[in-house]
Amino acid sequence: MSHVMAQSPLSIDSLPNEILIQALSSFSTRSLLPIAAVCRRFRDLVGRLHYYRLVEATILQDYQVVLECYHPTNKLSAPSLHCEYLGTDGLSEAGADASLENMNRLYTRFRPFLGDEQRRPRARRPTTAVLQGKEAPLVELPSLEISLESGEILSQLCTVANLVKVGPRKGLFLSIAQVADGVIRVWRDWLRDQAANSSALKQQRAKPRLDDPSILWTDSSQDVGIKFRVVEKEDVNAPVLVGPFDEPPVSYVLEYQELIIRTNQLLLSLETSEAQQVTHAGKAIVIASSI
Repeated sequence: MSHVMAQSPLSIDSLPNEILIQALSSFSTRSLLPIAAVCRRFRDLVGRLHYYRLVEATILQDYQVVLECYHPTNKLSAPSLHCEYLGTDGLSEAGADASLENMNRLYTRFRPFLGDEQRRPRARRPTTAVLQGKEAPLVELPSLEISLESGEILSQLCTVANLVKVGPRKGLFLSIAQVADGVIRVWRDWLRDQAANSSALKQQRAKPRLDDPSILWTDSSQDVGIKFRVVEKEDVNAPVLVGPFDEPPVSYVLEYQELIIRTNQLLLSLETSEAQQVTHAGKAIVIASSI
């Protein structure tokens, strides 16, 4: 008995990594990440678990990203855009040993496109995308138009991105988790500069950088952004008289190139969607339908 009492009590440090990872895996990502500050061992284990979660999040099995971007006056007429997964730059290179800071810098890219029910009979501007070494079919580039009156220096775009769980029937969603809900300011100077520098071939092939001026971010933390190609529309109306210090009225077409989402933000939205399904388990509830 004295020999047993003399032994040091077991501590969490004596547990093998496998048991600790199994225990940590029960935490949601929002609860898991703060545990990394406990000690170096926990930081490594949390980082490893978090990396595998990011990998699973990018698979998006049975999930879709749906984007809505519109001027406030066009909310009812603006189409919803489906988004095709293009890749997560740097994810495979990061590996399970990557730091949490580096994993927070990862972004996942999507290509917005019009659904079959929203495509026009004749594509306005078809393009060919190269995905994983294969040419994708010609698709219509979705776009929106922005007009500025004389003296206006900016316009605004309401932007909503949702992660939806595909239902048993086409067009029905079982859950919906918001990825972004913000307002993009589109400045006159930005439109002019992007129209002057636009090159469709260059912008489609190059992977976007965070400092790419063609990306408009929905928030100051740069969690979600949209990469546009800007084309100025020719003025077919009669000249408009403006003051000596006023800018003339202009119109531009913004072609969607890519939707860019911080991979951590995508993971958090995925977990929110999964939590919704657990809450409504066994209930035949359709949260949203395809627009």
